[in-house]
Amino acid sequence: MQRIVYLIVGLGLFLSSCNQAQVQVTPTFIPTGMLMPYYSVTPSPKLPTATIRVTIPVTPAPTPTPFLYTVKNSDTMLGIAYQFGISLEDLQAANPKVVPHFMSVGMQLIIPIGGEIPEVLPTPTPMPVHAEQPRCFPSGDGGAWCIVALKNENETNLENLSVWIGLYNLRGENFASQVAYAPLNILRPGSTIPLMAYFSPPLPADFQTRSEVLSGLAVAANDTRYLDLQVKVGTLEINQDGKQAVISGEVVLPENAQNPSQLWALAVAYDSNGDIVGVRKWKSAGETSFDITVYSVAGMIDHVEVLTEGRP
Repeated sequence: MQRIVYLIVGLGLFLSSCNQAQVQVTPTFIPTGMLMPYYSVTPSPKLPTATIRVTIPVTPAPTPTPFLYTVKNSDTMLGIAYQFGISLEDLQAANPKVVPHFMSVGMQLIIPIGGEIPEVLPTPTPMPVHAEQPRCFPSGDGGAWCIVALKNENETNLENLSVWIGLYNLRGENFASQVAYAPLNILRPGSTIPLMAYFSPPLPADFQTRSEVLSGLAVAANDTRYLDLQVKVGTLEINQDGKQAVISGEVVLPENAQNPSQLWALAVAYDSNGDIVGVRKWKSAGETSFDITVYSVAGMIDHVEVLTEGRP
């Protein structure tokens, strides 16, 4: 009888320990990886709102010691200040003897850099200007030329035009961007000018583009930095395949005006849909007559328009 009692007590203790073990045990999940978002096969046609951050390549590298910058064709003091991330006032203070409106190609400016150059390009509020959707054309090396057409719908001349161009993959991610500047510094009312940027390879087979106008300043009515020029087109010859056009003509100076110190003409080729397919810039060497050959990057050339800029 005593053995039976011991057996019952032992069995009870065993079952109690089993129940206790079952209560204490809880499942533990060990993560095996990060859950990635799922992208549908058909991308959404709507792109996200771009946060514009433009990294400006600067040569030489940032240094506390000022260095010299050689003025190039179509450079302006405001554009150079934007390029190096400094204020126009600081650039003018470092070059007190330089007249901003009469800089010449080859002139050297002191760039007063006292520290690191900011990576974010200043984006002043531009004048209203109509920007077409960017159009990109593949190049032979796997890159692409992207063109944004800006039209001046104001009643005043505009200058210092620049535009941000961004490339997006089919998931809506921005993988490349550049700032493009106008090939001429002035854009007259009703005129359209192309701003171009080259994106080096490799590029994905399919991508989308968008653009934002960064700058476009109004020229005062009494401003005397630019000549009021007219264009007289003589001949326009377009090849049979439509890939090349030769336009000749003359830039007509204002009455009693002296020979300009600087004179440019810009031939802009359009296809039959009114899209820009080619651009070529001409610089005068003292003459006012021009012959410009412009080539198409895609499609057939239908007509060519000529824009001009001249400085007294």
